[in-house]
Amino acid sequence: MKNKTFKIIFDNDIDVNYRLHDSELATKWFQKIKHLQNIPIDPVTSHQVDFSNLKDIFEQFCQYANLDTPMIDFEGITQKDLNALHKIYEDNHDRLSLLKDNSILYKFHQAIHKRENPAYLKGIIPVCWGIKDGPLTQIMDCQPFYEKEIKKNNIYLPWAELGKTPHRYWHDEEPNDQDRFNALAKPHTTFRAKFFIATEDTNPRSFDPKFVEWFSRYKQGWLEYHNISKWENIHEDSAALLAITDYKGNLEGLKFNKIIINK
Repeated sequence: MKNKTFKIIFDNDIDVNYRLHDSELATKWFQKIKHLQNIPIDPVTSHQVDFSNLKDIFEQFCQYANLDTPMIDFEGITQKDLNALHKIYEDNHDRLSLLKDNSILYKFHQAIHKRENPAYLKGIIPVCWGIKDGPLTQIMDCQPFYEKEIKKNNIYLPWAELGKTPHRYWHDEEPNDQDRFNALAKPHTTFRAKFFIATEDTNPRSFDPKFVEWFSRYKQGWLEYHNISKWENIHEDSAALLAITDYKGNLEGLKFNKIIINK
């Protein structure tokens, strides 16, 4: 494990030592991190900014994107409204992602998911470099590396697709349409340098029987479309292990500061 240990520094000067997990995925991730360790993380995609005012964020997004602002009741916003906002984000992503100073694009996306689920990202500290890790992104089937459970304080690779997971697609009442499901629901095949630090143990939940029944109608077509063999509950609620620590303290509420690779 020589040269495969590192430490994470948090905002209150707590530092935690890690050793790299022994897997092909973790080794590839570590090579990415060596290039990024001295580059500041992105505060938006690392959830270090306020996403609570969706109305204001959406208006800023529309102004940046040169779009008319549709009338939406943000006080009584429905899931249908949120799905429509997500579609606006999808439709404009490719165009706006090429522009400079486009952080509002990603802030808008994160604000939608935060409004959909206030507990979004509960139990983790997300770390992401945003577009700065773009050149290091690769296509790789990450699902075979998923763990049966997430252990407190260890580091994991998050799902990183432009879309939703199958269960989230169903939960958000997206259209009952095979083509739309294939396009919006994604397996974990985009391998980015981003990661998260777990702040609690998590056991994947069993699928809702209603989802299982619904999924059975679209599952085979979706698996074939994405060229994968299965999608199970661990792929919704777990992740691929990247690094392990012996630290037993509480990291909840802390902010990531930097990563230091040991020489």
